[in-house]
Amino acid sequence: MTSHAAFIDRQALADSLLKCGPWHCTSDDQALIDHATAQARAIELEAASLGDPVYALQRARRRVAKHCLPLPTGHSTAGELLRLACPMWWRRQLRRLTSRRREQRQRILGHTQKRAGIYVSDEGYRRRIDQTTRNARLLEAITATNQDGDQYTLAELAELGLANPEFRRAELMLRIADTEREADRAGHRGMFYTITTPSRFHPVRQNASINHKYAGANPREAQAYLQNLWAKARAKFKRDGLGIYGIRVAEPHHDGTPHWHLLVWMRPEDEPKVTSILRRYSLEDSPGEVKRNTSVRFKPVAIDRSKGSAAGYVAKYVAKNINGKQHSRQGVPGDNLDHYGQPLETSAPRIEAWAACWGIRQFQFVGLPSVTVWRELRRLKDEQRLADWEAATRPEPEAAAILEGLRQAANAGAWDKYLHLMGGPMQPRDAAPIRPWRVVRQTTDIANCDRITGEWSSDTLGRYGEPMAGTWGLVVSSQLGETEYLTRYYRWTFERKGEAAGVDFKRVGEAAAPWTRVINCTQTTPATPLNDWEWHVTESFRRMHPPLPREQIRDIQRQAAIDAHQYRIASVRRRLEHDDRERLRISLDEGRELLIGMLARGELSPADIPPGAIA
Repeated sequence: MTSHAAFIDRQALADSLLKCGPWHCTSDDQALIDHATAQARAIELEAASLGDPVYALQRARRRVAKHCLPLPTGHSTAGELLRLACPMWWRRQLRRLTSRRREQRQRILGHTQKRAGIYVSDEGYRRRIDQTTRNARLLEAITATNQDGDQYTLAELAELGLANPEFRRAELMLRIADTEREADRAGHRGMFYTITTPSRFHPVRQNASINHKYAGANPREAQAYLQNLWAKARAKFKRDGLGIYGIRVAEPHHDGTPHWHLLVWMRPEDEPKVTSILRRYSLEDSPGEVKRNTSVRFKPVAIDRSKGSAAGYVAKYVAKNINGKQHSRQGVPGDNLDHYGQPLETSAPRIEAWAACWGIRQFQFVGLPSVTVWRELRRLKDEQRLADWEAATRPEPEAAAILEGLRQAANAGAWDKYLHLMGGPMQPRDAAPIRPWRVVRQTTDIANCDRITGEWSSDTLGRYGEPMAGTWGLVVSSQLGETEYLTRYYRWTFERKGEAAGVDFKRVGEAAAPWTRVINCTQTTPATPLNDWEWHVTESFRRMHPPLPREQIRDIQRQAAIDAHQYRIASVRRRLEHDDRERLRISLDEGRELLIGMLARGELSPADIPPGAIA
C-alpha cells in the first residue's frame, strides 16, 4: 500500500469516528444537552406507553447501542431503565463518548505527538481546561452546611482533600517511602519494571513519523491489554506461591499510548521467577518486534540502594503525573524535564488531561492494606469525641487497643507502622484487623411508606430508586467479635449560592442587574453633521429602500397588539389551570398521607380502602 493510500485510509477511519448512529460528535455542547434530553424523554414515554418494563428495557438498550454507548451494569431492571430514562445519564455518556472519539481522531491523524500536542492533542487539552473551569465555577457556587452551622463552599472543602494535587503527591510519596522502609526491615528486594505495548497500539513512532503497523486501538484498549497481561502474571504468581507488593504507575508515551512502571518488592529468592514471568507475558505478543532488543517492551531494573532509594526512582514519575513539582536532585542535569525534554510543570497538566479523557487510573498500589482505613483513622483526631463514643458503645478492650495503636500510627503519618500493625504486606484484605464500616443510609421520608401494604422502608433511596450505602466509620475485629467506630460525625446539606435569595442558578455567569439608577451604558458622543459623501450614500439607501406606507404600518401594529392581547389571555388561562391542578394535587397528596398514617397506626386495613384510592 502506498503512503497516499494509507493516508486516505487513515482519514476515512478518523472521519468515521465522528458518526455514532443518530449522534454526531461535531455538535456543540448545547446540541448535546438537547439530544440527551430528547433520548431520555423518548425512553420514558415509551416505557409508560408499553407498560412492560422488560420489553421497554430491551427497546431502550437498542437505542443506547445505536449511539455506541456502554450499558449500565449491575443494576435491577427498574434501576437500569430509570438510568436510561435520565437526561443526566445520557449527558454524561455522550460527553465522554464525544471527548474520546474526537481525541482518537486527532491521534489517528498524527496530531498527538511530541512535535504537535504531546500526550494529548491541543484540542483535547483545551476541552479539559474548559471542563476544569466549569467544574471550579460549580464548586464555588455550591455551599455545604453541617449540623453545627459551619458553612463552606465545595471548592474550599476540595482544597482540604486529595483533590489538592500537593496533598495527593505528598501522600503518595509518604506511602512509597514508608513501604520501602518496611521492605528493608523485612529484607525484601526492590525491582523497577517498565512494560510497553506492542507496535500496533502506537499511531506514531518514537521519531514522530506515522506508524503503518498501527491497528486503530485507542488508549483504553491499550490499557486493557496491559491489564490483561498483568492479570495473567498475577494468576501465575498465585499458582507458584510468589508474593509481590508495591505501586503501579500508568503514564502515556508522547502519542498518548499508555505504558506501565512497576515498583515492587518481593522475597530475594523470588525475584528471578517474578522477572521471568513478567518478561514472558510481556514479550509473548508480537515476538518478532523484540528479537534484537527486548528492552523496548520489557525493562527490569534492580533497585541499587547505593545509588538512591526506591522512592527516588519513582519520585519523578509521581511528580510528572500530578503537578510537575518535585524536589530537584542536586547534580542531576535535566531533572526538571520529562523523557521528551519538556518541563514537568507543563507536561503534568497535559498528562492529567490525558488520564481524565480516557478514564485511566494513574496510580495503583498492590499487595498493601486498605488506604480507606488509613484515611478514616486520620479522621479520629478529636480525643473527646472518641472518648464519648467509647463511653456510649463500651467496645471490647482488645478492639479498643487495636484501634488506638493504628490510630496513633495514622495520625503520626507512619505508614510503615500502620502497614506492620495491619498484618504486613502481601496479606489478604479479609485478614486485616480493621475494615471500613459501610451502612445503608436511613431516612424518615413519608414517601418510603408503601401505599398499598403500609410497609415502611427506612432506606434512603437514590436518584434511581436504589438504597444508598456510604462509609460511616470502621469495624474492628478482635477475638470476641466486631466493634464499630464512627468516624464521620458531620451530616452535610448542600445548596446553591443565591437560591434562598431567588437567584436563578442557571443564569450564573451573566451580568447582574444594576444596583443603582445610573445607566451603565457607555455615554454616546454628540452627533456631528454629515459630510457630502455620507449624505449622498444615505439618500441613495433611502431611495432604494423607501419606508412602508403609514397605513401598512398601522395594520402591522394593530395585528401585533391583537396577538399580544390573545397571548396574555392564553397565559392567564394557562396559569389559572396550573393553579387549579396544583391545588388538586396538594389535596390528593394530603389525603394519601392521611390514609397512609391511618394504615401505619392500624386504624384502617388495606381492605377498607377502595382500589386506586392511594395509587
